[in-house]
Amino acid sequence: RSSVFLGSVVLHSALGTCDRLRTASGVIKDKRLRGVGYNGSVSGLAHCDDVGHLMVEGHCLRTRHGEKNLISNSEREHLRDSRVIVIGTPCLDCLKDLAHEGVAEVYYTGIYANSIGKEYIAQIAKEKGMVLKYLNVVFADLFQELFDNLAKKGGVLERAGYKLEVVKKKMK
Repeated sequence: RSSVFLGSVVLHSALGTCDRLRTASGVIKDKRLRGVGYNGSVSGLAHCDDVGHLMVEGHCLRTRHGEKNLISNSEREHLRDSRVIVIGTPCLDCLKDLAHEGVAEVYYTGIYANSIGKEYIAQIAKEKGMVLKYLNVVFADLFQELFDNLAKKGGVLERAGYKLEVVKKKMK
C-alpha cells in the first residue's frame, strides 16, 4: 500500500512547473491519500517553465514549494498527526510549516544540497517529536512493482492484455 502512495506522489511531481526540481508532497492519514501539492508558481502568475526562473542567491523564488501547496490543498485535520511524503527533501521553511500543522512523520526521497538552513532540519524535527526519515528509493523498482500489480488478475493492464516493463537507460 505504501508503494501506491509513494507512486502517486511521484506522479504528481510531473505536474511541477520549475525544471530546477520537479517535486511534490502528499499527506497520508487513516490509510488514505488526503492531499497533494507540487511545486509551481502562485495561482494566476507565470511559471518558470514558461518565463524562466526568478533567481535570488542561487534559489528560484518564483516557485512555491510542494509542501506549501500541500498545506494549502489539504484540510487541517488531515495534516494533524499525519505522514507526509516529500519527493526531494523538505527545506527548513517547509519543515517548519509541516511541524506547525502537526504533521507527525516526514519521509523524503532525495537530498537537495542547495537548501537554506538544511543543517537545522533534523534538529527542528527532533524538537517537535516528528519522525524524519530518508527513503532510499530506486524509482525503476517502485514503478515495476506498481506495473506488476496492475498486470495481476483484474488489474487494468491484465484487462488490456499486456504487461509493462521498466527499462533503466542512462540519461544523455
